Amino acid sequence: MRALPLLALLLLPTVAAAAGEPLQLQLVNQVPAGQKPSIKITAQQPVAKLTVQLTRLDDEQKFTLSAGPLKRGQAAALPFGDGKPGRSRWKGTLDATFADGTGWTSELTFETATTGDLRVTYARERLDLEARTVEIQLSRPAGRAEVKVFGEDGAQLGAGAATFAREAPGTWLKVAWTQTKPGTVFKIELRAVAADGIATLVKLVPWSIAIPHEEVTFETGKAIVRPSEEPKLDASYGKLLEAVERARKADPQVAIRVFIAGHTDTVGKSDDNRRLSLERAKAIATWFRDRGLPIPLSYAGFGEEAPKVKTGDNVDEARNRRVDYVVAIEEPVVARGVRAEWRPL
Repeated sequence: MRALPLLALLLLPTVAAAAGEPLQLQLVNQVPAGQKPSIKITAQQPVAKLTVQLTRLDDEQKFTLSAGPLKRGQAAALPFGDGKPGRSRWKGTLDATFADGTGWTSELTFETATTGDLRVTYARERLDLEARTVEIQLSRPAGRAEVKVFGEDGAQLGAGAATFAREAPGTWLKVAWTQTKPGTVFKIELRAVAADGIATLVKLVPWSIAIPHEEVTFETGKAIVRPSEEPKLDASYGKLLEAVERARKADPQVAIRVFIAGHTDTVGKSDDNRRLSLERAKAIATWFRDRGLPIPLSYAGFGEEAPKVKTGDNVDEARNRRVDYVVAIEEPVVARGVRAEWRPL
């Protein structure tokens, strides 16, 4: 028998035998979930039988593969393992019996990586740009996470990382970053790694701009935009287009939307206030759409739930009677703890 020197197949996609060797080996060792790694063996001379004995060193599980006969130039692809996700270390032997009766042995040592399904759950209200923290949930026991933060000009503003202790799936996990450059955060790239080594990369785009504007005045209890108020909306229309252009310069691929949020003071019944704020937000969103705003619009009514100025009940506070215009990629958080039901126009 002849022995091929130890093959160190450490996450390399292809390893071929040296010139003149009777077999050529190719390792497919990085595969997606649901698939198995494999060894492709190509005969350089007629083969009667091939046998591969493998041991997964992580748990001592053993697997036997076989193929043959093979003609010169013919290949056999041998899947192995049980589809277990994550990284695994392997050791084993390849034994070949050739058509002329001679034998050949190769020792094998390599690693594999099966990329299982790792899902990241992110809630906008758990992102705190002032505190520079974001909270996420993973669908597998947690390993670690890294974040990189980028500004509107594409420059990296900061980075951070966190190591976890195999927290159960669904646990909220906090990752903080240090911002080394000033600027408005446009997007966050987050790489999450499960405890078993499976990783995924997600992009969060929390960027938003609240458009300053002169408030539209409605008649009491009504939600009709009067002609006398349209110059105010026309001025806001131009500001909305400027904000949209700003976002597209930062990333032409992002989907931009305009969100219109209606609010009231605390005078009257809470349910009536929510309905009125919703109708007024819809009226303004409709005006922008009919004016020709070329991006999707959504609207919501919050009534007295998210006041600009906190007051008691039945307080006539003009600053709380307002409609906010926000240009954003993700749904904006109007107020922490306040649930938004955005409706597409």
